[in-house]
Amino acid sequence: MDHSYFLEILQKYREGKASPEEERFLLSSYDAFESQPDVTSLLTEAERSRLGQQMHQDILSQIAAQQPLVLKPPFRWKMAAAILVLVGAAFAAFLLTNRGGKAPAMAAADQSVQPVEENNLIALPDGSTVLVSAGSRLRYPSSFNKQGKREVFLEGKALFTVEQHHQQPFVVHAGGLQTTVLGTTFEVIAPEKGEVTVTVFKGRVRVDSDVKSLGELTANQQIVYNTEAKASRQQPAEQAPIWQQEDLLFDDVSLLQASRLLEDRFGYSISIPDEALRTQRFSATFLGHEPLEQALKSICAFNQAAYTLDTVKKTVIIYKP
Repeated sequence: MDHSYFLEILQKYREGKASPEEERFLLSSYDAFESQPDVTSLLTEAERSRLGQQMHQDILSQIAAQQPLVLKPPFRWKMAAAILVLVGAAFAAFLLTNRGGKAPAMAAADQSVQPVEENNLIALPDGSTVLVSAGSRLRYPSSFNKQGKREVFLEGKALFTVEQHHQQPFVVHAGGLQTTVLGTTFEVIAPEKGEVTVTVFKGRVRVDSDVKSLGELTANQQIVYNTEAKASRQQPAEQAPIWQQEDLLFDDVSLLQASRLLEDRFGYSISIPDEALRTQRFSATFLGHEPLEQALKSICAFNQAAYTLDTVKKTVIIYKP
């Protein structure tokens, strides 16, 4: 995200000339810049207060409308976390009340993310990351510590990069199928109607229906499951779908987790020698058409870092200056 573009939109907002789309962009990016001198000096105390009130009202409006809470950088994280706990508890209570006192396994998934305008890259409690497509929904527990399996529930499309814990399998429930991770990076597409597709880009997964195993997939293979006919076919995978290249929100992820996604998107190898820098967390929005160098400039600005880029060897080093 371009710092100068943010300041341009901020100035238009102060003058009452920002479009609705530009106001949404401003609200989705404000927290990333509010501590910087050129932003804090530009706004009056009243204007900073007005922005904060707008963001707070956005959260309350979503809850009042019984919409899933969508986390974006401007929302104060402690407030959002508290609201998520309340929403999760209310959801679990609703399930218990309406299922004769017995909640399904899905009730354990007390966290939810549902991007509206751009893909969200989120970090799960075990360090795995998920790129959740705009319009999709992912539910997952706040902790996997006391569970025999790491189970998440998907409606729509998502790309998973999973940390391997051999004693605790990772399972994605989507479209009536259970995808068990035996490797690293894979995609699940589970629309409300139609075919469910599981595609592996790295590693290996096993795909099961409720009644049988549909097979195991390795890199560049996919299973397509017809939910009406209850039939599946296994075939070579196509290229990474276009949706993964669209606008993106890094949602409170570490620099290492973000770099893995950038490696896949741009085909570069990214190394971060400094351990503290690798684990440093941040949030930022990026446009789908932004080149790698612009993304690196923004990431380094957020994390007080620098980088070197070798276009011949296609390598990047991010480091503390």
